[in-house]
Amino acid sequence: MRITELTLQTHQLCEIQDFYEKVLELAVLEQSETQFTLQVGGSKITFISENSAEKAYYHVAITIPTNRFHAAKQWIKDRGISLIMQEGEDEFTFEDWNASALYFYDPDDNLIEFIAHHSLDNAVVEPFGSTLLLRVSEVGLPVDHVPEVVKMLKDSHSLSLWRGNGEQFAALGDAEGLLIVVDSARPWFPDGRAPGIFPTSVTIEKGIREPAMISIQDENYVIKFR
Repeated sequence: MRITELTLQTHQLCEIQDFYEKVLELAVLEQSETQFTLQVGGSKITFISENSAEKAYYHVAITIPTNRFHAAKQWIKDRGISLIMQEGEDEFTFEDWNASALYFYDPDDNLIEFIAHHSLDNAVVEPFGSTLLLRVSEVGLPVDHVPEVVKMLKDSHSLSLWRGNGEQFAALGDAEGLLIVVDSARPWFPDGRAPGIFPTSVTIEKGIREPAMISIQDENYVIKFR
């Protein structure tokens, strides 16, 4: 499953654009006074300006090559970005996922993750740089009733439960792309912050003949299938 497009809200459009364009060196495909779109490998991320009372924050993971985890870590540190630590560690190994990950915040306090899935055949020889941010790997979707949402996505669009118990946490999809459906009271790892429910649009490539769409969590989340 591949996540091809992701749309998020931001309260500080200029600062967010500067971070992703100038610090992470990602290409800006389109921009206006109210939004801009980034190219992140095989995915596009659009940030839309929003001045609602509550500031939106999200969890997004980006795939990096299986053999460039430590190079990616140094690349992030070289840009003056602080890594999130837990119990003195700033890199995390998930044996059940066969993956390694690191985490940091962008200017909106979005929880951004770089993840190397070692089951994927995506090793490279070149030094790490922004071109090796391969695609959006995960999108966090906090919900009030995880089992209900999991059943809806499995029954209507044949998404499979890749990891998790489906009760409090469910990673739907595969190592190429995952919807992380979590209980809205379950803290994010590794910072322990409570998730927030904010408008999100995700487009998933499934190779279906006719595009489809589903809205969940009081229509806060729009998931499109193509």
